[in-house]
Amino acid sequence: MAPAQAGLGGCPNCTLTGKDYSNQCLQFANFEGAKLDGAKMVLACLSHANLKSASLRGADLSGANLFQSKLDAADFTGAVMSSTSLKDADLSRAKGLTQAQLDTACGDAKTRVPAGLRVKMCQ
Repeated sequence: MAPAQAGLGGCPNCTLTGKDYSNQCLQFANFEGAKLDGAKMVLACLSHANLKSASLRGADLSGANLFQSKLDAADFTGAVMSSTSLKDADLSRAKGLTQAQLDTACGDAKTRVPAGLRVKMCQ
């Protein structure tokens, strides 16, 4: 079993349920396959982070920056995405993503979301 702690470089396949990464710079961090359910990632810089197949169920991503993050098969079920920046992020294969979540986040012309959903442009 993977350790329950992670440095700022990430922790692939770790169980990090409820971990607080608020206001942390996690740029380029590797959380591939990690369980981040209920994690607090308020205002976290997650640009270029690898979150492929990560579980972010119920995570608070308010104000987080997901610029160019790897999000294939990431599970956003119940995640809070208020003011989350999704610029140049590919969420087209993300799981559990809803229009209500995207209505509180923002992206740009390069942001990709699952079919039938849309994201507003960041100001």
